[in-house]
Amino acid sequence: MVAAPLSNEPVSIAVSGSLCSSAVPQHLNKVLTELAGNVFAALRYAGAEPHFLEASRLQLDPAGAIANVQALLILGGADADPHLYGHAEAATSLYGVNRDADHFEMELCRLARLRRIPILGICRGMQLINIAFGGDLIQDLGRDSIHYVAADNASMTEHLVRLEPDTRLRGIYGERELSVLSGHHQAVRELGRGLRVGARAPDGMIESIEADGPDWVIGVQWHPEATEASQSDRNLLFRSFVAEAMCRNTALT
Repeated sequence: MVAAPLSNEPVSIAVSGSLCSSAVPQHLNKVLTELAGNVFAALRYAGAEPHFLEASRLQLDPAGAIANVQALLILGGADADPHLYGHAEAATSLYGVNRDADHFEMELCRLARLRRIPILGICRGMQLINIAFGGDLIQDLGRDSIHYVAADNASMTEHLVRLEPDTRLRGIYGERELSVLSGHHQAVRELGRGLRVGARAPDGMIESIEADGPDWVIGVQWHPEATEASQSDRNLLFRSFVAEAMCRNTALT
């Protein structure tokens, strides 16, 4: 079930992403900017006020950036540095790697966990959550994967995901399969500590992770914010996220 908001006042949500990184092709930055705009609109529709953090700007202080917000959302984007999850070799298909942005967003995750505020990760954001919790990634799924996308191809694939029993995601969406849009050439391999699988694709790929406990931490590998994605399914997820932030805000005041 979606928690009922306890206040009419909008909560502040930090939204982190890299929308102007020089390491990412310009056309991909344009796509990411459009997706971010959809995220901002969905958060405002759910009753929150997003505050964007450009992760590629080195002058940002993670502690200061997250000090006065009630939730954290990490957007999709480029690949994470494989050295962060213990892989010595990097796949040749990696693109847009920005170690400073990775460290910034992982520190945001760490601080958000300490404060126990809700965390939502989309695509890269889900992968960063898993890395921050001590997990790792499959560096490249191969071009035969139904999910595959590369730096020169920002298209998405529609497919079903099966929600795992007794998960927070099942509580949000009910007992049904979701039709989602995803595009990624990497995926979660080993889960981080304290995480569980929330959903899988037909090929068994992990498509969602969440905290195995009371804290609201969810990562989705798909893009609920995509313009062509189900608006009702998008709103269910964002309303749950914002409602949890509102409950957290009320508990602190």
